[in-house]
Amino acid sequence: MQQARTPYDGWRYLFEFGGISLMSSESAYFVKLGGRQTIERVHEIFYGKMYAHPWLKQFFVASPRKHQESQQSDFIISILGGGPVYSGRIPKHAHTHLFITDEIFDIRHGLLAEALHDAGVSDELAEPWLRRDEKFRTMLVKQSIGECEGRYRTEEIIAPHKPAIM
Repeated sequence: MQQARTPYDGWRYLFEFGGISLMSSESAYFVKLGGRQTIERVHEIFYGKMYAHPWLKQFFVASPRKHQESQQSDFIISILGGGPVYSGRIPKHAHTHLFITDEIFDIRHGLLAEALHDAGVSDELAEPWLRRDEKFRTMLVKQSIGECEGRYRTEEIIAPHKPAIM
């Protein structure tokens, strides 16, 4: 008899096979970082940069910025020791319809580093967050558009063209 799947199956995959781990020190890190308030400030700055970027903004045409900020904050809070507040899809499953290349991931990662700095997060505290973020590369980056698929039957693949001038 097959066991029923739960929303936590994806999280188990993320932590067991995705190289993401929650250690007891994570909650101490979350507190040192400044908790939810700091994470939300970082994401407000980060998504301001993403929605303004000539290439990356194309991923968000149909997605309200506040929704993205909220989802990302809850997700990061959950993986940085703030408790299980995120209940959405794990990144691998949430981004199947997005053609994210290494170059796009690098730009996004750089914008996150800038946002952490702009939010006043010290290099010492930004570094573990950025290390954790980098671990998602293998789950999100695709080598060809053929690796993309809609999360549901009628969803279109989002594969923005790189602008000539950025």
